[in-house]
Amino acid sequence: MPTPGLAPAPATAQAKATAPPGATAATPAPAGQAAAGLPRAASGLAEGWPLQAGANALAVALWAGACVAQHGSLPSAWWLMLALVMPAACGLGADLLAHKPPRSLAGAAPAVVVGLALAAALPWALLPWLQFSALPASLRSLAVPAATLSVLSCASWLLRAPAAAMAFGLLALAPMALWLGLLGQGPEQFAGLAGGAALLGLWVSASTATRMGQADASITAAALTAQRQAQQHAGQAERLSAQLEEARRALDAIRKQAMAVPIPAQPDALERRSRELEARSSELAQQAVTDPLTGLPNRKGINEHLCELLGLRDDVQAATATVSTEQAMALLFLDLDHFKEVNDLMGHMAGDSVLRVVADRLRENMPRGAFAARWGGDEFVVLLPGTRRADHAVRVAEHLRAALSVPVQLQERVARIGCSVGIALAPLHGSTPEALVIAADHAVYAAKAEGSGRVRVFDASLAEAAGRQNEIAQALPEAVELGQLAVAYQPIVSADDGQATHVEALTRWKHPQWGAVSPGEFIPVAESSGLIHAIGRWVLRQACMDAARWPGLNPPKVSVNVSAMQVTSGRLPAQVREALAASHLPPSRLVIELTESLPMAGREGVDAALRELHEMGVTLALDDFGTGYSSMISLKNQPLSLIKVDRSFCQDVPGEGELLIKATVEVARCFGLGVVAEGVETRAQHMRLIALGVNYLQGYLFGRPMPNHEFIAWLALRDNSELTVALRA
Repeated sequence: MPTPGLAPAPATAQAKATAPPGATAATPAPAGQAAAGLPRAASGLAEGWPLQAGANALAVALWAGACVAQHGSLPSAWWLMLALVMPAACGLGADLLAHKPPRSLAGAAPAVVVGLALAAALPWALLPWLQFSALPASLRSLAVPAATLSVLSCASWLLRAPAAAMAFGLLALAPMALWLGLLGQGPEQFAGLAGGAALLGLWVSASTATRMGQADASITAAALTAQRQAQQHAGQAERLSAQLEEARRALDAIRKQAMAVPIPAQPDALERRSRELEARSSELAQQAVTDPLTGLPNRKGINEHLCELLGLRDDVQAATATVSTEQAMALLFLDLDHFKEVNDLMGHMAGDSVLRVVADRLRENMPRGAFAARWGGDEFVVLLPGTRRADHAVRVAEHLRAALSVPVQLQERVARIGCSVGIALAPLHGSTPEALVIAADHAVYAAKAEGSGRVRVFDASLAEAAGRQNEIAQALPEAVELGQLAVAYQPIVSADDGQATHVEALTRWKHPQWGAVSPGEFIPVAESSGLIHAIGRWVLRQACMDAARWPGLNPPKVSVNVSAMQVTSGRLPAQVREALAASHLPPSRLVIELTESLPMAGREGVDAALRELHEMGVTLALDDFGTGYSSMISLKNQPLSLIKVDRSFCQDVPGEGELLIKATVEVARCFGLGVVAEGVETRAQHMRLIALGVNYLQGYLFGRPMPNHEFIAWLALRDNSELTVALRA
């Protein structure tokens, strides 16, 4: 059936031609008509193809029945298939072209449609040649165009007049009825009927061509009218565009003239705006040289101030200038002690609070005329202009160190920090900001190497030490990789009977060129570089392997130091379990020595690690007790078994160190802990420490650190000796 959306082309052209003047109408192009012709023509053919296919099937059925009646057999199978399938396939092809016309065929719309109609008529055009082979060739040739023209005329009429689809089936049956009538006729009758069918087809074609020509003429006339109207509209649009451009230029000229006229100034508003801009500029400049956390000058700010104090105007002059005696000053470089532990154990929020407190205390305790700045991280710089003498700088540094050593209250927690101070003097130790900072940094590094809370003035030897540390940092990774590290063992004896109950495992490094490198040199480097994890794991495993092979019915326990980084990483319990499994050493024979700050941290990760080690059966000891900070509640809550008193206190025995050792023994006894005194070197210290109640003793008096094979010999010699003091290895 015809589709309502299909409208004749002249009506469409007329609608476009009569568009209102303000509407935009494009002139139809021939290419556009050709492109639209294919879907319109194909739609007409597609609408009629079901009827055509039905009529074609009816004709095939009639023809097959006639063949059976006359000859007793059906037509050839391939012809039947071709006659049934070809019209339906052509109709489907037209339907596809109507919905999705390919652009490449848009210009050949009539040829495509005629080709489809010809394909539909082809089976019937071939029928005279197949069925009437006995007839003359002229008669058969006349029947072919008759059949073809009949179907083509019907198809082309249907394309332009969809309402004639009902007549399509009747016209398509004309050649079929002709051939059916010829089955029983002779040549003369066949010629007459074929001629009549040909005349009918020619008449229909002429009629259709006339209708198509009239439609094309109407389309062409409408297109010409629309084109003329479009040209008129285009001319009007060009004139309007020119007028608009002229008006825009006039408006621009008026605007420029208006902008050139001076606006009366408003003094109050302009002055207020100027002050706001100056204040904002000053604020931005201040932010660029100020540390946002502490409010102190930052590194950039203190560098600029250093240049001013040294009389240097720019970096180029700073590289070559010298400092006069009038520009002398002292630079104090402060590095906080235990600040990393505060950050790791209490969190970065607590660390930020501590840094703000440090900045406030520096402001409150600096002498008049001094300047403080935050250099970065937990490092601060204090400038003392006009200071020429090192002793004056040392007094200021000691005063600041004492102020920063006061515990910091952080809500429910207390942070105990301190600082180490390095001092450089200008122009003695440098005449540029960079030289002074490097010298002070070397000094503070040396101060921290000597212990927490030290003050050190720069000298030439410190530069050599800094170079040494750099060499160690470069060589240590290779030492770990090549197996240059070794484990030495120092015995710990009982104060009651002198028996070796424990042995401390100590890491040693013998460099191929330098010889023995002190642990005090390479352990800090290992911690700062992260190598402490690999070194600590190897020492733990090696110590357990050696201890498992020590002879005797009651061999001593092995005590291994661990870094705070190993504990806070959360990997220590797994490493201990691995070492015990590999060595088959009973957990009761392993002692883990912790730094004093770790059990006091109260951090969940540290507490969990200590509990897990205790549940394994491993003994926990607190090393260097008295050098850091301690909490009685933490001593009670943590699963500790031993406290080791630092050697610095034992060296004052007999003397002032006895008071602290006695207090430590009393505290340990209250919590059920044993006490180990380190650094015992004389018999007087030995006897006095026993009198103070110390449980275990360690030091050169009983044995120096020795390789594993020497320690085994030491054990064998001691088992056969009645001496209360062992032979020194």
